[in-house]
Amino acid sequence: MPETLKLAVIADMHHGPSKLTKIGEAALPLLRDFAAFAADYRPHYVVDLGDRISDIDAETDRRLLTEVTAGFAEIDAPRHHLIGNHDQVNLSIAENGEILGQSTDHHSADVAGRHLVFWQLDSQIHRPQGLLANPADLRWLADDLAASKLPTIVFSHVPLDGGSMQGNYYFDNNPGFGGFPHQREIQALFRQAGNVILCVAGHVHWNDVNLIDGIPHITIQSLTESFTTEGEAAAAWASVEIDDEIRWRSHGRDPIVLQVPVRSLNAHWRAPLPPFEELARQREIPEGLDDIDGLILDMDGVLYRGPEPIPGAAEAVSALRAAGIGIVALTNNARAAADDYADRLAGMGIDLPAGNIITSGQATARYLKEQAEAPAVFVAGSPALRQEVLAAGATESERPDFVVAGVDLEMPLAALAEAVRHLDAGARLIASNPDRRVPGAQGFEPEAGAVQAFLEAASGQTAVVPGKPNRLIFEMALERLGRRRQAVAVVGDSPDTDIAGANGAGLRSVLLASGNADPGDSPHRPTERLADLAALAERLLA
Repeated sequence: MPETLKLAVIADMHHGPSKLTKIGEAALPLLRDFAAFAADYRPHYVVDLGDRISDIDAETDRRLLTEVTAGFAEIDAPRHHLIGNHDQVNLSIAENGEILGQSTDHHSADVAGRHLVFWQLDSQIHRPQGLLANPADLRWLADDLAASKLPTIVFSHVPLDGGSMQGNYYFDNNPGFGGFPHQREIQALFRQAGNVILCVAGHVHWNDVNLIDGIPHITIQSLTESFTTEGEAAAAWASVEIDDEIRWRSHGRDPIVLQVPVRSLNAHWRAPLPPFEELARQREIPEGLDDIDGLILDMDGVLYRGPEPIPGAAEAVSALRAAGIGIVALTNNARAAADDYADRLAGMGIDLPAGNIITSGQATARYLKEQAEAPAVFVAGSPALRQEVLAAGATESERPDFVVAGVDLEMPLAALAEAVRHLDAGARLIASNPDRRVPGAQGFEPEAGAVQAFLEAASGQTAVVPGKPNRLIFEMALERLGRRRQAVAVVGDSPDTDIAGANGAGLRSVLLASGNADPGDSPHRPTERLADLAALAERLLA
């Protein structure tokens, strides 16, 4: 049996005045009790998951955090502190580290034959969006997991499992503030690494456990929370012991005990099934890439990556078209018209006329045309999106039946406020595409999915999205190609839009590695995986 790793974990102390259901005045006496417990328990490591104070103002918060730090100084064991959202309202992350006497960067340590990862994600709550993903945090985690062969425990302030908040006093009505919006990316990292055996978090003020791919995700109750304990502070902390099994015990007035075997390294559950309708269509899709005479190409990640052309893409398009293979390109970006994209491609040496390019703006216009001959609309998006919609017969109205949402980086907030008023009056929400961000010249930029999320949150509606992976836009591409469905393949770099859309439309598909990183565990399976468009051209023309 491996050595037993012993951890003592405390979360969400909220030292300060009592507020809502947090009994802040009890924090310091309870911290002394935790120090006495740690002295007796003798853990290898003490982990503080953050939110040590309830934010008041900079001067008060500095005093409160100094008092908490003095309480932790009584504990004679190695410890690490994560930064929670309340900790950084009035104090910077650097100021937290200065008072706590430790670095506030991501950190990892090998203890008793296990790899402990203290993942200091951006836990600031950005209103109204909530918690936001930071690509640099994900890259650090991927690199750190890849560098260790030991069984790994990941600590974070905010839970990483995306679990239900139903019944939670704080987050039942604000679930977007209770977890990160990129759980699928995190789970893909864990699956790829194969060495994560446990994730531990706080933030949500209750004890909870969720097993994903055999990995327990546990959240620790707040030290001073009272909504689960009839008005008294929960006096909660946890002991975690790990050898060939994981034993989690939450102490105090809200006790819970968990005992599960440690997942074997690189052991995985089956990846989830795609939607049943997609699964049924997949049975009708031919195998392999024989007899392909038409291609539906994604653009960003297949023909170019951000502002730069992908090496070999121009030559591949030229060779494929010369061989008689029909090509239509799809983009989920509705910021520009097909003519603009044709000009952009021409500047990269790619000869593809505007008639062979379909944007999500065109798909949105088609969808609206199918709803009414002359639909009344309000457009909150780019001039190109407005032009596509109006060219298809829609009319702008002060009493619209549809709010059409896209993205325009110069769009004023007043336009979104007006859109919300129309939605509240009964207009239906249409969003051009679900992508929340795209790479730009200066880094990532928001896309239509971010506007969609804003309007959905403000209106309570769920948008109809005609762009990828909606079957509508793929049917439009088939019409333009004029080729048999059985002889057409979709080529893209995103399982969730390109491959899901292909499967939903009954088309073969090729996932390229030239754009987005392949998450590996997506339920949307391509027909084949290749490096880039040049490799596909070589395969088809061999």
